[in-house]
Amino acid sequence: MSMKSFWSGMLLLGTLVTTGTAAPAQEPETYLTLDEEFALLAERVPGFGGLFLDDGGVTHVYLTDLSRAREVQDLGEQVVVRQADYDFRDLLAWKAEVRDLLDEQGALFLDIDEQRNRLLFGVQREDLAAFSTALAVYLRNTRVPQEAVIVEGAEPIVAHEQLTDNIRPVPGGVQISRVGSTCTLGVNATRLGSRGFVTNSHCTATRGIVDGTVAFQPTVALGNQIGVETVDPAFFTGGSCPSNRRCRTSDAAFFTYDTNGLTAGGEIANPLLCGMGSVPGPLATNPIDPRLPVKGFMLSNPVSGTSLTKVGRTTGCTRGVLKNTCADSNVLNPSVFPGVSLKTDITMLCQNQVAALSQGGDSGSPVFRSLSNGATVVGLLWGGNGESFAYSPWSAVSLEIGGFLTPEMN
Repeated sequence: MSMKSFWSGMLLLGTLVTTGTAAPAQEPETYLTLDEEFALLAERVPGFGGLFLDDGGVTHVYLTDLSRAREVQDLGEQVVVRQADYDFRDLLAWKAEVRDLLDEQGALFLDIDEQRNRLLFGVQREDLAAFSTALAVYLRNTRVPQEAVIVEGAEPIVAHEQLTDNIRPVPGGVQISRVGSTCTLGVNATRLGSRGFVTNSHCTATRGIVDGTVAFQPTVALGNQIGVETVDPAFFTGGSCPSNRRCRTSDAAFFTYDTNGLTAGGEIANPLLCGMGSVPGPLATNPIDPRLPVKGFMLSNPVSGTSLTKVGRTTGCTRGVLKNTCADSNVLNPSVFPGVSLKTDITMLCQNQVAALSQGGDSGSPVFRSLSNGATVVGLLWGGNGESFAYSPWSAVSLEIGGFLTPEMN
């Protein structure tokens, strides 16, 4: 098998799902994360250190041994080979070795930075000095070279609490509410034959527990009830979860519609325009094309540099490039004081971050690849920092919710 066939086989898994190719009879137990895919690639090409796409769509590949450059030329239409210092398998092992540092004051996320062939800790700026000192002490008792770890100031990925019209049937990307909270409906989906929708677990009354939270659209009012929470997986500890933390791989819960007539099926609300970077989009939908059809979903992993879009009830449609992939991200909650966030003991494992705007109320937004004929769902937004938003990959949502969870398609 050529390298191009090997790589394409993994990246196009989502495409196979979207085109209606027959799926296995039993529900899969796991999907490879992007980190795991890259580690497998390093098994085939020893010294492979990661890859990313630049603004022009050129594939940049890191190799510790540049004499192997011919072995990776099939990884893209145009490939640039860069000198790597570290094999991706080492970076992945080291990531696991330093993960417990996510419990340090100010730690926000841990990522393998494919654009720099390094581990990257994002840390609140006021805690940079103390964290760097703690890191240096910690690394003395590990196999991890200090030069392999970058520490940078970052803004907290804060879970959001907050397209706002009464819309029937209900598409993805619109406002939903419970008592005391406003969020965004992610995508309509089926689970074990039941029609419902997914949104964030933190949009329920108690995250990680099925407490029968009632969802309304758009506001909590008589006649606005649309569904009830039926699946909300519990947190876990130990294993890949850092010490003293509770973990999940998706911020997701499933709600069953009160009646099948409420769902718009495979549709996402389609705003007039999309904002780029830190610019929000309008909340008004396109009068000519008010709905974006869902054409499929990805169980594989977009690579760093991929353009992704979200639609949410606060900032509308915003679009940007995938920045951090498979980052273990600590969750902070908003407070009543502007600019102040509250630390939690929750870590979301293997989450992605996109350089685009989101704000309170956008939690639960569908994240997707925007194609000429519609949308390919890649995950659920759960937080942001004003410069980028974090989302749970659809593969993690599907595995945690279970029950052959499948987005409805049009």
